[in-house]
Amino acid sequence: MAGDLVMTRDEVDSGAQDVRDFWFGLTSQQQFAKDDALDAAIRERFGALRERVLASDAAGWRDDPQTLLAIVIVLDQFSRNLFRGKAEAFAADPLARELTELAIARGWDAELSKEERVFLYMPLMHAEDAEGQATSVAAFEALGIEENAKFARDHAEVFARFGRFPSRNAALGRETTEAERAYLAAGGGW
Repeated sequence: MAGDLVMTRDEVDSGAQDVRDFWFGLTSQQQFAKDDALDAAIRERFGALRERVLASDAAGWRDDPQTLLAIVIVLDQFSRNLFRGKAEAFAADPLARELTELAIARGWDAELSKEERVFLYMPLMHAEDAEGQATSVAAFEALGIEENAKFARDHAEVFARFGRFPSRNAALGRETTEAERAYLAAGGGW
């Protein structure tokens, strides 16, 4: 079974292209919408790919900027579509962040378009730790797209206030504090 987890170079290249074509073929509104039809399309088209990549620790997906970007999208964005409202939506976050940090360390983010870099940096914005939040804000501010930089700052502020993202509490089985309950009742969260 372990040998079945690693994909051939052709499978990786084809899968990466399919992910990029699909994701960047959507509008920004579609990418960030809560849409059952989109979630179902992602599940049908990419659900098995996510499981295979996660189980293999992204073997074969770390060799170039475009391939790594594609798998970060699968692990970070598609996980949230596939498992909306469930703990599994966040299960791939550590690997997605590891891959993002690898891309940055290699300077690969500079080889990507601004739109692509938005999604490469998302695992940093989604991190529930101070270092991830600081890196997220710096990366998004350097990118120069104010809307994304504002979202990064907003995430960092929520993390600084609560030490976590309260909108994840129910999915992760965490007790919600009174301050978090008030924040969520006022429409806070993503």
